[in-house]
Amino acid sequence: MKKSNLSFYFIFISFFTFIAIFFLIVQKSYNNLIGPIKLVENNILIKPIDPNLGLDIIKEIENRPDYTDDGIFEFNQIASQSASGVNF
Repeated sequence: MKKSNLSFYFIFISFFTFIAIFFLIVQKSYNNLIGPIKLVENNILIKPIDPNLGLDIIKEIENRPDYTDDGIFEFNQIASQSASGVNF
């Protein structure tokens, strides 16, 4: 009598273990499929750049200070800014 009772518990635990492992595999597969898509949607650095530049953006680029290859301001621009009263 105990032998059949032990067999029933073994089958019961085996069935729910199989179901749990199955759902774990399905959930992990779904996460691997959807994860990169959500990463691209949330990361601003991966989004494509709009190729249409407005006049405001072009004027802003033109007004930026010029740098040399060393990363130092051009002397003429510093002199003109300090003469106009801009403090560093």
